[in-house]
Amino acid sequence: MSFKELDKCLNEYLRSLKALNKVEKRARALHARKQRIEALTQVAEQMRQRGASERSIHRVLETFNDYLDLLKKPVKPDNSESTPVPNVEAPGLLLSEVETQPVAWLWEKRIPLGKITVLDGDPGMGKSLIAAQLAACVSTGRPMPDGTPGKQGGVILIAPEDSAEDTLKPRLEAAGGDPSQVLLLNTVEGLDVKRIEIRDRPFSLSHDLDTLEKAIKRMQAVLVILDPLTAVLGHRIDSSRDQDVREVFTPLAQLAERTGCAVLIIRHLSRSSAGNPLYRGAGSIGIIAAARIGLIVTADPSDENKRLLATTKNNLSKQASNLTYQVVDNTLGVPYIQWLEENHHPVKALFNHTNLSYERQAILKVLKDSSSPLRPGEVANRTELNHTNVRKMLPRLLHAGEIASPARGLYTALEHSSLPSNLHENRDVPTETIVTNVSTVSNDEIMHNENNAVPMETSVSSNEIMHNENLAVPSMTSVSTVPSDEIMHNETPAISMETNVPSMTSVSNVSNVPNDEISQKESNAVPTETYIPSMTYVLNVSSVIPAQVQPVSS
Repeated sequence: MSFKELDKCLNEYLRSLKALNKVEKRARALHARKQRIEALTQVAEQMRQRGASERSIHRVLETFNDYLDLLKKPVKPDNSESTPVPNVEAPGLLLSEVETQPVAWLWEKRIPLGKITVLDGDPGMGKSLIAAQLAACVSTGRPMPDGTPGKQGGVILIAPEDSAEDTLKPRLEAAGGDPSQVLLLNTVEGLDVKRIEIRDRPFSLSHDLDTLEKAIKRMQAVLVILDPLTAVLGHRIDSSRDQDVREVFTPLAQLAERTGCAVLIIRHLSRSSAGNPLYRGAGSIGIIAAARIGLIVTADPSDENKRLLATTKNNLSKQASNLTYQVVDNTLGVPYIQWLEENHHPVKALFNHTNLSYERQAILKVLKDSSSPLRPGEVANRTELNHTNVRKMLPRLLHAGEIASPARGLYTALEHSSLPSNLHENRDVPTETIVTNVSTVSNDEIMHNENNAVPMETSVSSNEIMHNENLAVPSMTSVSTVPSDEIMHNETPAISMETNVPSMTSVSNVSNVPNDEISQKESNAVPTETYIPSMTYVLNVSSVIPAQVQPVSS
């Protein structure tokens, strides 16, 4: 017999022995369960014969079952003679007696050891796949996704919503993990007092922290994954009540600190439209308050196939940069995470992209793909969107920090190669134009339709007001004497103005205006100080009097 054949036989023998031990262990557990059920049934029958109520029987059975659990534990030796005198000092601990230690990290700046981390995100963003990737890194001792050193150890996985056979194990293997270092703890043994049966029940944070701590010590685990939170809280815990949440999270945080194990909790987002992503997680604010680190996943605004992992809360260090990733399949069709580059987009701006309109997505894509900054007209032409809508949306995107503006009237994507290195965040949006002190209109008449609104996109020069698409209105213009000349006007001008939110200024019923006065009806008064914001159009104007505009110094 060759060495290879001998080695193969030994491996088969060891596998058979391991399987036999597993069957034996299962048989012993079933026998012990059967004996316990018989004892509990006997107690219940005796109580019924003596007229006890069902409620009393249930209470006694629960207490007796706990007593049987205690019998499994080894008996401590009797050292009553040498029992020390109890310490009668006041409770508490002086900070001077505490040994200072640095924060220990499982994943630097993202997942600390001995503390709770919450990962938020909508369904389909890859939260569970990220958890599988982290479990793979920990079980094999590989570096973390950003290349920082990892820590090898066991992993406790509690994921009752996914199948172990066709989902959890294949995903772990696709990510390159070691299944022998990952313990699945979806169920624990529990007593059904009504049927007097010992059966498996779902794991519950409100009841089974002792079981979790035993599993951590058994596996020498450094990471616990709870996916998702709502499936493991317990049916009596209301996740929206702060008091209920803290009753569970306070002992969980103590367990994490006691064992030095990182606890990663995966949570869905709520339907709230809160602007701060820190408040978007489902349930009470006490959940994110108990966590030392808050992470969130969201869609990449510039690529529908990519996702972003960002930090919403960090109480322990400087926040880490965002990571871009995408979900890909292996040769067997099992999905896993492919990590890409880092980025530094503002978290709030990223979160605003979760429900982007088609128009915004198109604008962002065009700005990113362009080799240089673009004017509003160029953006409209390349996206084939309405010019007016594009001119309205660009200042809003700039104000929200979703795009950048290297110069007035030019827009580009954040962190574009064309941006100067010292440009932090340009939000220099042109302000409203104030037209004041309108005194004399000469020689002709201004015909106007009463029902038309007058928005104006105006570029003011020294001798005439010409409508040019690429010029912006000065922020403060004072118009005084308007003598004879000519204001050339197109019936549908399109003069751009880079202003935040446009509005409409309505002027109607203006006719027969002589040289030295403006007749004005009370119902259509023209204010002496008129704000003409971003986009205004002059409609149905004929026989306009020549004018000369002279700026008045403030």
